[in-house]
Parts: sequence; structure tokens; C-alpha cells
Amino acid sequence: MTFSINKPTLATNHIDLLAKKKLDQNEKQSSGYKINSAKDDAAGLQISNRLTSQINELNQRSVNSQDQVNLNNVTDAQLSSISSTLLRANELSIQSGNPLYSSSAIQGEFDQLMEEINLVAEQALGESGFISGLNVNDPINTQLAISEALEVVSTSATALGAQTNGLSSQISTYDVSSINASASRSRILDTDYAQGSSEQKKNNLLLQASLIIQKEDEGIKGLLINKLV
Repeated sequence: MTFSINKPTLATNHIDLLAKKKLDQNEKQSSGYKINSAKDDAAGLQISNRLTSQINELNQRSVNSQDQVNLNNVTDAQLSSISSTLLRANELSIQSGNPLYSSSAIQGEFDQLMEEINLVAEQALGESGFISGLNVNDPINTQLAISEALEVVSTSATALGAQTNGLSSQISTYDVSSINASASRSRILDTDYAQGSSEQKKNNLLLQASLIIQKEDEGIKGLLINKLV
């Protein structure tokens, strides 16, 4: 019986290929990614990187918009506080026509309310002198000033609400787009564990079978080779 001297070399090359494939499969299963470097799938890696950049941008835009919504909510609360204080001032202006109420006490509260309003308005509207001239002795002009101030606050609150609604819509769009892009990246990048496990088992069986065949062939030829996997 004659044996080809090339047969062990071919078997060894086959075993080396199976061993390398096993290492690649182990890396993919442990990392969770079927593409760990350009050698795995250069085109897929490029697309994955582009999607990752897109996802990061969408997520950051969502964060920026949400931060602005949070700031708007603070401003909205401040405008609501101004409105409540103005309504209290309007109530006082009506009471000023009642002789049972102390004019000095009403004026004192007017002064306090104007200070509170202007302090909040400086932050919410950028106007430190938002309202003035609330005078217990001039209820008509006082009520006119209050009415004008309420109109400004209402207009600002409406514009702010519209902006917040627009931002909320943008956030939803960013988030949905990010989810879709993440799903696309996952289909390209993530390991299919079920399929990967099946391929691992198949490769391991082939590797074991190849080792057995090689050792049997080398044993017949009187060669002793120990190859560990």
C-alpha cells in the first residue's frame, strides 16, 4: 500500500483553516458582533460605522431638544407665576375703590408685587423693569398696566408652548429615527447566536473528525503528531 506524501500536508492545512474559523466564531460569539474588523466584512463595517455616527448625532439632537424643553418648562412656570401675581395685583386695584380697605396697605402690597414680578420677568422675559406704576390712587391706569402686562405674558406663553410642542415633535422624530437606524445596524453587526452556535458545533465536529483522520493517517505512516485544539 502506498500513501501520498501530500495527504498529511493537505489535512494539516484543512485543520488550520478549521482552527482559525473556530477562533473567529468564538470571537463573534463572545463580542456579540459578527463583524469585529474589516477582514470580517469591510463593506458591512463601513455601513455600520456610518449608522453609528448617524445614531450618535440623532441621540445628541434629541438630548439637546429635551434640554431646551426642560428650560422652556422652567420659563413657562415663571410666566405662570407672573400671571398669578398680576391677577392678584388686579384684585387689589379693584379693592382700592372700597373705602373699607387701607390704601397704604394696598400700595405696600402693590410695591411688593411689582418687585416680585420684575424679579421673575428679568429671568423669563429679560425685562427687569417689566411693570411699574401700580398706584392705589390711580386704579384706571393701574388696571391698564396690569392688562397690558397680562397680554405680554400670554403672548410669550403661547409662543413658548408652540416652540415646546415643536421640540417635542422633533424629539419623537429623532428617537424613532435612532431606533430604526439602530435596528439596521443590529441586522448588519450583531451576531445571530442561534446560527453562530450551530456553525460552531458543525465546525467543531469537522475539526475533531479531521484531527482523528490525520492522526490515523500519520499513525499508519509511523508518524507521531500531537495537535491540541
